[in-house]
Amino acid sequence: MASLYKDIKEKDLNICLKTSDTISIILNDDLNINYDLNDGDYSILIFNNANKNIVLNENGTINNSNVTINILELNEYEFKQESNIKVNKGSHLKVLTTYLGVNKKDINYHLFNNESESTIEIDNNVVCLKDADLSLNVVGKIVKGAKRSKCFQKSRCLTFENPKKAKVLPVLEIDENDVEASHSLSSGTIDEEVLFYMNSRGLNKKQALLLLIVSYLMPNEDFYKEYEDGLLIKEIADERVSKACLI
Repeated sequence: MASLYKDIKEKDLNICLKTSDTISIILNDDLNINYDLNDGDYSILIFNNANKNIVLNENGTINNSNVTINILELNEYEFKQESNIKVNKGSHLKVLTTYLGVNKKDINYHLFNNESESTIEIDNNVVCLKDADLSLNVVGKIVKGAKRSKCFQKSRCLTFENPKKAKVLPVLEIDENDVEASHSLSSGTIDEEVLFYMNSRGLNKKQALLLLIVSYLMPNEDFYKEYEDGLLIKEIADERVSKACLI
């Protein structure tokens, strides 16, 4: 089963399901997404297609389910995101994000191992270009009583051409003993020798930058095929990255 949400007229999108589903959500305006996901396997793609500043709020609970949430945010406009999701007993949440730092981005995650034997994985990929002002705060909390739970964070950030700010802050709050948790953060710029080599092969700086960002940041084509309108999303995503890198 595959579901597509686009041209959304309301400010609130309620996704309350008890059957496995693959879901595409295309943002063209501010949106509050409320999840109540139960007894299934769910794969969700959120793609920001707006031509203006956007606010995205995510809230909800995951019960007896395996859920993957993919976020593609590649726009040149300001973007603000607040995500608060509780993962209950026996459930697994994986969050995979792709953020292109252009203009101001203010992103905040609060993900809770809310009951025992729950698992959260967070994998953030960020590229910040010139004049970007990006703040990414990721809080994973294992609450008291959530025994044998797991929370793992991994964030990667590449910066180019002196962004205004590129702050990535991973946080773990652990109120239980019998758990597994870790976080890692890698941050840096592309080696000048790599750029020199690409220049020597006929690519100018902007072309080299585009190639490096696409290889680092963008999902492969097979990823998009899983989702309704996935190949159209890929086409738009590629155009947005190219525009940002070649300006």
